[in-house]
Amino acid sequence: MNRGEVTAGPTPASGGAVAAKAQATLVLSSTREVADYLVTYGEGHDPRSVGGNHLTEAKWVEAHRGDGELAAFRRAQTFGLPLLDLRAVSPDPQVVGLVPPAIAHRFQLVPVLSQSGVLGVAVADPAVAEIVPTLSFLTDRRIALLVAEPRQIAIAIAENYDRVEDASIAVQLGLDIQQPVGELGEQQAQQLAQQQPIVRLIADMFADAARRRASDIHLRPGADGVDLLYRIDDELVSVRRFLRLLQPALITRLKVLGGMNLAEHRVPQDGRSSYDMGDGRALDLRISVLPTIHGESAVVRLLDKTQALRGVGQLGFSAVDQAHFVDLLTRSHGMILATGPTGSGKSTTLYAALQETCKQPVNVVTIEDPVEFHIEKAQQMQVNRAAGFTFARALRNILRHDPDVIMVGEIRDRETAQIAVESALTGHLLLSTLHTNTAATAVTRMLDLGVESFLLRSTLLAVVSQRLTRRNCPHCLAPEVVLPRWREALGVGPDEVFQRGTGCNHCEGLGVFGRVGVYEILRVTPAIRRLIQPHCEADVIHETALREGMVSLTAHALELARQGVISLGEAFRLRID
Repeated sequence: MNRGEVTAGPTPASGGAVAAKAQATLVLSSTREVADYLVTYGEGHDPRSVGGNHLTEAKWVEAHRGDGELAAFRRAQTFGLPLLDLRAVSPDPQVVGLVPPAIAHRFQLVPVLSQSGVLGVAVADPAVAEIVPTLSFLTDRRIALLVAEPRQIAIAIAENYDRVEDASIAVQLGLDIQQPVGELGEQQAQQLAQQQPIVRLIADMFADAARRRASDIHLRPGADGVDLLYRIDDELVSVRRFLRLLQPALITRLKVLGGMNLAEHRVPQDGRSSYDMGDGRALDLRISVLPTIHGESAVVRLLDKTQALRGVGQLGFSAVDQAHFVDLLTRSHGMILATGPTGSGKSTTLYAALQETCKQPVNVVTIEDPVEFHIEKAQQMQVNRAAGFTFARALRNILRHDPDVIMVGEIRDRETAQIAVESALTGHLLLSTLHTNTAATAVTRMLDLGVESFLLRSTLLAVVSQRLTRRNCPHCLAPEVVLPRWREALGVGPDEVFQRGTGCNHCEGLGVFGRVGVYEILRVTPAIRRLIQPHCEADVIHETALREGMVSLTAHALELARQGVISLGEAFRLRID
């Protein structure tokens, strides 16, 4: 085995992972430092003699580096390899051409520089055994691995490989790379959108986003290109940059899928479509296109309708709150509201509630915009504003259909609010959502919508306020560096230790994997009911609810942090009291 096929320094198998904690790790932050390291490596000298920053983990933490970089630093320590800051080093184009794009994507690596017959390669995970022999065979050179943060690797791959692919696609489409981008006529746009390279690009984008658990796809045009980003676990992750020349064709393809006007570029447009994943799954696509100064921008919301609906026991309630919530769903009349910002999981909570009520012999009718999941024992309707079928009109018709339980997708205006309250008052259990930040402010919001206070006192049973927070990746947990102001704001003792994910291949360097619900349930007790008056104050209602036993959102988030489910930083971000 030649020298390029082994990693220098300790390996996990040799016990080096333990010793590495106290070792200094070489950090390379310039092309000159990389070149010096490769020369030293090729000559067989001790790589630790190379100039550059030699840092222990303690020194690294003092530099306030990001968590993804800290994970990369620890991997470099473990394997006795240098850590490369790819943001400060530009890969040599001739060296990049030695490795095919497919290999770079497969192993998440980027060739950086070649010196003295040694090829320096930035990798996200040096533990992958196939990397060195594969690259040695392809390049006929010794391979020196340099550890880099996964997100930096992804950006480097996009910049050094994806542009070549884009240029090839532009040639296939008959586009001139040297010509400025302009608006396309409807016929030309239609032709480009049907071309196989564009169809494949968009299809691959959907499949990749679904595989990586993305909830949204962003195509964001700029002066120099079109950035593709995924929202994964509530965080925007940069994926790649398309050539600016492809922007009209990509947006037009999305317009075709969404049934939009291809000739219109001046006003926002919305559309819906679906995408067959080929494995029995179908993605529901909600497409939004907005005009910007650099051309049209698009966001695609992804919804996998084949995913199983969650039951109440899977929402993340504490045992006490879950018991209270299930008890509320057995009531014969009244109103239960789910509140929170967009994307906080309100619809998931309502669907779980509907499944719970369907266990009883009741008639369940819903009016939604749109119907996201199908529930076997419920009769579901969808708003059609073009036909004048609004929430308010649907509610009037629902009442003639002998319902026991009514679910209204959202209370957004005075008419819907008043009919909803009247429905709850006349012997129906009504479930709906409202956009407010806390449970207490739902009361004042309903009053602002024109609902009489005496009617609200008679009908409101409870308000569930919720958020979705990022769950720690269980594969890369490490003690969290806690800022003093977090402890002070959350009332945390100085000796309490918390955990957070530092980033690994399993979580794509994010340190988080999936999301978990954080809740507070305000039950309308007699004490709360007396406070529902005109011009009542939400703060007074909130304080009274706490005295009546409500566990606040902040307290629930802090409990999850103490259990290691989320980081204390996440709890601090979610605090509302």
